[in-house]
Amino acid sequence: MAEPTVLEIVSEVTEFNEMSEFMNDPDLDRALDLIVKLVMKPDVPAQKATELIIALQALSAKFAVLARYYTTFEKGAEASKKKNVYYTTSDAIDKLAAAVKYSIRGNY
Repeated sequence: MAEPTVLEIVSEVTEFNEMSEFMNDPDLDRALDLIVKLVMKPDVPAQKATELIIALQALSAKFAVLARYYTTFEKGAEASKKKNVYYTTSDAIDKLAAAVKYSIRGNY
């Protein structure tokens, strides 16, 4: 797999900033920060992987609950957008956490 170019990373970060401003959720900002860090440096030392996995899964759980909240209780275009962001982010972070788990299993 090819390394992302600087332009691709900057583009992602710009889009993440726009998402951050719209969502106004510090935990989403933290999740996006972790994603960018992992894109730039995907090799996670085994001693830090457990803490990272727990953090990612906790964030994913929060986003899944918020997605359900926006699906069930909030109505309107903004709520629909937030619901979709939370569902997508939760799913993506679950997959990211699984990849980190898989990578540390390969190191043992």
